Amino acid sequence: MGKKINRLLVPLIWLITFGLLFYTRFVNLDWSLPLPMHPDERNMANAIQSLNCEISNLRECFNPHFYAYGQLPLYIGYVLVYIMKFFGKDLLNPVGFSEAAISLRIISAFASVITVFILMKIISLISKTKGKSLITFLILIFTPFAIQFAHFGTTESLLMLFYSTTIYLSLKYLVKSLDTKYFILNTSLILGLSLATKMSSAFFLVVPLTILLSKIKEKKIKLGSIIKVVGLLFIFTLLTLFFSFLFSPHNFIHYKDFLGSMRYEGDVAFGRYVAFYTRQFIGTTPLLFQLKYIFPYALGLPTFTLSLLGFFFLSWKDNKINLLRLAFFVYFFPNSFIFAKWTRFMAPIMPLMVIFAILFLEFLINNLKLLIKSKLTIRFLNLKFKVLNLLILIFVIIMITPGIAYLSIYKNFDVREIATDWINKNINKGSFVLSETANVVDIPISNTNNLNVVSFNFYEIDNDLNLYEELKNNLIRADYIFVPSRRVFTNHPKEIYPKLNQYYEDLFSGKLGFKKVAEISSFPKFLLTFKDEKAEETWTVFDHPVIRIYKRVSPRF
Repeated sequence: MGKKINRLLVPLIWLITFGLLFYTRFVNLDWSLPLPMHPDERNMANAIQSLNCEISNLRECFNPHFYAYGQLPLYIGYVLVYIMKFFGKDLLNPVGFSEAAISLRIISAFASVITVFILMKIISLISKTKGKSLITFLILIFTPFAIQFAHFGTTESLLMLFYSTTIYLSLKYLVKSLDTKYFILNTSLILGLSLATKMSSAFFLVVPLTILLSKIKEKKIKLGSIIKVVGLLFIFTLLTLFFSFLFSPHNFIHYKDFLGSMRYEGDVAFGRYVAFYTRQFIGTTPLLFQLKYIFPYALGLPTFTLSLLGFFFLSWKDNKINLLRLAFFVYFFPNSFIFAKWTRFMAPIMPLMVIFAILFLEFLINNLKLLIKSKLTIRFLNLKFKVLNLLILIFVIIMITPGIAYLSIYKNFDVREIATDWINKNINKGSFVLSETANVVDIPISNTNNLNVVSFNFYEIDNDLNLYEELKNNLIRADYIFVPSRRVFTNHPKEIYPKLNQYYEDLFSGKLGFKKVAEISSFPKFLLTFKDEKAEETWTVFDHPVIRIYKRVSPRF
């Protein structure tokens, strides 16, 4: 009877776990809509809305006129919109922003789900558990970065999927589970799709090319002559470019517009042009910045710690683990040294870091079991194993807690909605409010009290004397001051922006005559509150910024 119960229980547990995976990626996927909380998602959704095709002008057919990203996610999103319209009997109306945004989020969520299964396959090629561990699956499910990126209609989830798949195919080829032709065809397709999503994924090419060259060098495949070797690499590159053109044709058709966009994106990324939204990176230290402000928050501190230990202390003689190290290095190293160090720039390698953490956890568990067996008699063995299993369970709960907590952001009201409710209930009608410009959405979202809100450009008060004088006049009039996020007061070095820093020091200290009356946040919560405002800016400002409200308490000067 007990065996029958176990046979039923195990599949049930796995079914529940699969349900958790889909739940974490799809729960409240329409959060914040129709407000455009994420600028990249907004730009991509607007591009989908602009897609059309006229027979008389085929060169412009489905040209998004947007080249920061490739056309692949835009086209998939466009198709999804019309599938939803078909079932909603709404085919005659134009594509709305919310429809476009939700289609992009569906792509991200599905890509995130598939990535988990690819990662399980990668682990199965390396791990003694063959990737069937429930613990492994739970850790992959509850990773904060995967949950966040699944809820953004951007390219990060797709890039994680494509890079993980490239690594999986490379591993299979390394262990002789794939023949050369199959490897080249499938890998070039995946790489073509990744380039059709975002051009920076060109780094992904290094891994399969290295594997091909190493196989050739070791003479494990018979290619005959150098001409055939060069031909093989040429075919691989040509196929990759072909698939890239197939799924993102306007990068080639309108190559001048595409190159112009790439030049601008390159200027921003490399710091040749310092935009207001990249000032947080002034004076930052490569490598250290990512280790301090990105990975501990995106992975959760326990998983991040294990990933570092796994990277350095797992076997250096295992070619499969070394391939993972190569895949990590070829993307992490060059992207760490560019000026713009956004969290999303590290997205493709975050699944790799989770794999290192899982492999190191397995390494610890296996060695502890061996130690127990060698030091204890049979009499105490079962008891010690039970204690060990309990400790493992506790540690795994600690590992997945940051991910569980991150779900609270999407299960609760958006922090800007909460702030709007507070404002409408507590601030008198017609009050003069000094706020900040360049936030993704201004507060209050609905101005029912007819507040006179000035969205002021604090970014330039050190560069524009007239603007600084205007700030003084606004301070005289202000009844309230809104600080909608950390974007301004934490991102400007004092030695370069002394006036700006002095303003915020005076505001926070009360010297300006204002007192903080509300601080509204939506930090990840589960048993604990994970205060992550010090993370790299984009980790918090799009889905859970901290909003501070100050009220005048002293006479006007």
